[in-house]
This record gives sequence, C-alpha cells and structure tokens, in this order.
Amino acid sequence: MILNTFNDLLKRGNLPDDDRIVPNWMKIKNKQFENVNLSNNTVDEILKLTNNEFNQLVSSSESLFLLVYLSTLSHKELERFYIYADKIILSNESENLESSAKDVFKEGMESVKKENITIEQKIRATLEIPMMISFSKNLYHTHNHFTQIIRDDYYDFNNEYFMQYEGYLTKILWGEMKYIPDYYEQVLEQFKDFYDEENDEHKNFFAHLSKKFGVLIGTLSWFISITENRESSLSWFTQKSMEYGLMKEEVEISVSQSLTLEPNQKLINFTTLTFTAICQGNDDNYLSNLMYCVDSLFEYYPVNDKACEYALQEMMKSIALKEVNVENANMFLDFFENLPRFYEVLSYEKIMNLKEVILSNLEKYKPLDNKTFDEKDVKNKLILLNYKIDMEDLYYEGLKEDSKNV
Repeated sequence: MILNTFNDLLKRGNLPDDDRIVPNWMKIKNKQFENVNLSNNTVDEILKLTNNEFNQLVSSSESLFLLVYLSTLSHKELERFYIYADKIILSNESENLESSAKDVFKEGMESVKKENITIEQKIRATLEIPMMISFSKNLYHTHNHFTQIIRDDYYDFNNEYFMQYEGYLTKILWGEMKYIPDYYEQVLEQFKDFYDEENDEHKNFFAHLSKKFGVLIGTLSWFISITENRESSLSWFTQKSMEYGLMKEEVEISVSQSLTLEPNQKLINFTTLTFTAICQGNDDNYLSNLMYCVDSLFEYYPVNDKACEYALQEMMKSIALKEVNVENANMFLDFFENLPRFYEVLSYEKIMNLKEVILSNLEKYKPLDNKTFDEKDVKNKLILLNYKIDMEDLYYEGLKEDSKNV
C-alpha cells in the first residue's frame, strides 16, 4: 500500500490495523481497487431480479455499464446470463417498443471492443453492480408505492377534470413545494372558473378537496393576506368552505398525531404547521415543522429527489439564519445521523449527488456556525462535519449497533 499524501491516511482501509469496513462507494471514490478480484464475478444477484426490476436496472444505468460488467464474466457465467435474459422483455415506453433482453445484450457484447475496456473500468463496474442492483430494486418498488400513496383517496380518478385538480394539489406538495403558495393559487384560480355551484357532483368534489386540503389552503390564504395584503383564489376557496360548513375558523393540528398519519396527510399537516408558524412569527415551531416536512419527503427518496434536495437546502439555510433551540438543533443533527441509511439502496452517482447537495449547502449557509451547536446538551456537530471526510456512515452504523444493544 502506497500512501502518496497525508490525506490518504484518512481513507478507510489504508492502514494495516484499520478494520473499519470500506463500502463500495468509498472504494470507487478513492480508487481503492487493490483487493478487487474480477474472477469472482457472477450473475447470481442479477438472476434474482424480476422483469420489471431488470428493466429498472437497465434504465438507471449508463449505456455501457452492464456491458462492461458482462465483459468480466467467465463463459459459464455469461451463458447463465443469456439464459436468464432470454425470458426478460425490455420495454422502451417512450418509443412503445419491446425487445428480448438476450438479443439486445448479445448484440451489445458483439459491438463492444473488449480490448478497449480498461482494468479500472472493469473494477469499477464490479464494485458498482451490487449498488446498482440494490438501487434499481428499491427505486422500482418505492416508485410504485409512491404512485399508490399520492393517488390514495382520490375523489374520482376516472374523472379527467377532478383527477387533474386533485392531482396538481398533491403533486405540488411532493414535487414542487418551493412554489407553494403560488402554484396552489394558480390551480385554485382555474378551479374557481371550472366550479359550478349548482352542480351536485361539483359540490361533492369541492367538499372532498376541502376535507383533504382545506386547512392547508386556509393557512396559505392567511399567509398571502399577511405578506401581500390581498385576496386570492385561496381566500375564495376558504370562504366557500366556511360558508358550506366544511371548515372552522380555527383548527388545531397535533404534531404527535400527525406523525402517525398516512404519508399524504402527514405532509399536508406539517406543511400547514410550517406556514402557520411563519404567520405567527414562531421560529421554534417553524424549524421543527419544516424538519418534519423534510423527514416526510425523504420517506420516498430518491423518487422525489428534487423536492427532497430543495427541502434539505431550506432546512440548512433556516438553521443558519434563525435562533435555534436545543431540541431543534438535535433534531437537525438526528436527520444527518440517520441519512446514510439510504446508502445501502443508492447508486454511486446518487450518493455522490446527495453528498454534494449537503456539502455545498454546508459551505454556503454554514448552519453549524449557529452558537446553539456549541451548547453542552446538543449532539456532536461532527455528525454533520463527517460528511466532509466520508465518515458519516460510521455514525449511522454505530447508531444501529447501539439500538441492537438496548
């Protein structure tokens, strides 16, 4: 083992007595390729994938990634793959095409010039394949579950207009929270023009939307009236809900109860509480409920990765700019202590992207400069700083071990 720089000492596995597990993502990042044996490569884990999971693996991978890995296999293992691939149908939804995976990969392997594939590329593919398999399986099933929960409790999924209005209000929460309340106002402006008060089906649909989103819409209306001093489609919807007896002027939302709710309602509640805290000028409540929003969004990471990354940025910025109590400081560090749980089901690229979001916001906003993090009752700020030296997952592993021993 050659240590070229002092920083090489910080890389796990670079010292003889360093028994800390070096995860594959770190081996790839640090190019720690010494102990990778290509002759051990098999297709065992690939063969366990369903047709849909394999399609997700193909669509999630770079075009040559799987071909590079297949080029490392023995003749026997490659034949096992072709037997499996003969039963797999690859789908191209954009072009509405289906084809045999065996034909596609045989043709691909014949077109690849194996002599141009470097040892480093083969080693990287070997390290990356188990990560990509876990990532693809998780992404496929998380996406299906996510699609199911955002469609839950729709009034009438077969009514195009009702489905669109309800769908927009839901998707804004999960995917475009940075544009709340503006997008909510735009959707309700269109709904206001569509709504026929004399139509019983329209009134029933209005009642459904009011039950599901009414308190949030009422809070957003309050926010607009405070910040911009004007009426809006939000206030129209709120007034109609009260006129119909669907909503009270004051509604209490329990944090503890909200934590037990289904994902959709939980996110609605914490978004409502976040905007309520802004209207009340209560920074403690704002920060805690914003962090609950972040947690709620991350339940479906990486399907909704852009929304998660925006919420993460807002959380780090807000912690930097506001006074933070000890409870919220610990809640903030708890989030980052547990975040490496995703590393087991993320691709290398996704892990690097997530780390970059964290590190760029850490550098830009400097949330740990907040004086509260120096108080004795606050967890160690190294929990977050360890992301800078690729040691963050060690805290999470220690956390798991502690929970086993309780």
